[in-house]
Amino acid sequence: MVRKSSRRAAFGLMFALATTGAFAAEQDPADGCTRFTWDVSHELAVMKQTPQSITAGTKSNGADSPLIALGTLYELKLAPQSTVQFAVKPGKPTLDDSAQAGMVRFLAPAPGRYRVSITSGHWLDVVADRALVKSQDFQGARGCERPHKIVEYDLPEARELTLQLSGATAASVIVAITPVKASPTN
Repeated sequence: MVRKSSRRAAFGLMFALATTGAFAAEQDPADGCTRFTWDVSHELAVMKQTPQSITAGTKSNGADSPLIALGTLYELKLAPQSTVQFAVKPGKPTLDDSAQAGMVRFLAPAPGRYRVSITSGHWLDVVADRALVKSQDFQGARGCERPHKIVEYDLPEARELTLQLSGATAASVIVAITPVKASPTN
């Protein structure tokens, strides 16, 4: 009799441990967002906002590309990439026929480092004066959906720029652009 109850107790303990671990993972979906090596607390706070829905532009002259504000969350409705006339050819070629794409404009009010945070795997390009601005770095964190990816750009002067998204199949994407906050040690 003792042996049977010991087995039940052991089974009960194993079940409790297994379900507690699964429950804990379900309870904290943002846990993956702690794996970024940068301080992304500002970006995570912005990504918790309710996004404003807008349709991304598709014309190379930018006439239909909406102007978005820094520090505001947007859900961009994209178009089939084959219908988008990019301001500049994307920095990474894409072969997927079902790729979705689009463009928005934003104002960098001062020179400095800026981050583009998105919830998809789209390729990101920032365009200034009909040329690509080279990205400085990027990160993603497995298990973090909001944001899925963050790309940094050094922007040398205050100006209006274009953000191009291309090369992934998601028909909409949540995006935010934020200035990088200087750390107290800099």
